[in-house]
Amino acid sequence: MRSFLMLLVLFALPVSVLADERYQALPLAGASGGQGGGRAFILDTHEGHVWIWSENEPVVAPDGQRRYGSGFVYQGRLRPGTRAGEWVEGPGAGKPER
Repeated sequence: MRSFLMLLVLFALPVSVLADERYQALPLAGASGGQGGGRAFILDTHEGHVWIWSENEPVVAPDGQRRYGSGFVYQGRLRPGTRAGEWVEGPGAGKPER
């Protein structure tokens, strides 16, 4: 039920935000190992911020106990490329060996 409410909030953004399509979301494959759970890639098309929303993310509760819950994981900020096929590094990442 909580996951459904989180998705409802996520996709029921104010009409002004939806009108300019600032936030785009793409579904991702669920977690492996039988844990299941929905996941989505979320992009802020105005400023390049990226999040992953996960229905089954490992979290630490206020009492210090580890459990699984839903939440957003901020991935960093993208920058525009200058030409097609250009490698655009993610925050804190290096270029792969080619």
